[in-house]
Amino acid sequence: MEEKIIMLKKKIIRTNPINEIYISRKRKKKNIKQFYYSRALELFNNKGYKEIFICGIGACVNEAIKISLFISEAMPSVKIGEINTETINHFDEFVNEETKERIEVKEDRKSNKIKIQILKI
Repeated sequence: MEEKIIMLKKKIIRTNPINEIYISRKRKKKNIKQFYYSRALELFNNKGYKEIFICGIGACVNEAIKISLFISEAMPSVKIGEINTETINHFDEFVNEETKERIEVKEDRKSNKIKIQILKI
């Protein structure tokens, strides 16, 4: 009896709309608020969106709130709309670094998520 080996490929499926800005701790800029302000300005003016969402997960929830307040103060033509929070599950994938083979997948932790709506008036 022959054993078949099935190769698993990771697919990246974009589920986030383009008008959502996710706050990251990996960004290494001096003026981080100015970076996200520029991104919001681009979405409102160049892309023509009437609403955008500032999102933060885990440790970035506090920073998402600060950046949303900064954007609403810096741009007089916008206001903060709805604020939604939820708890999400994280899936950790363990991969053998030599063979790039998946060893196991665990769902072992939960994090908070915030989604802040910013509306153009």
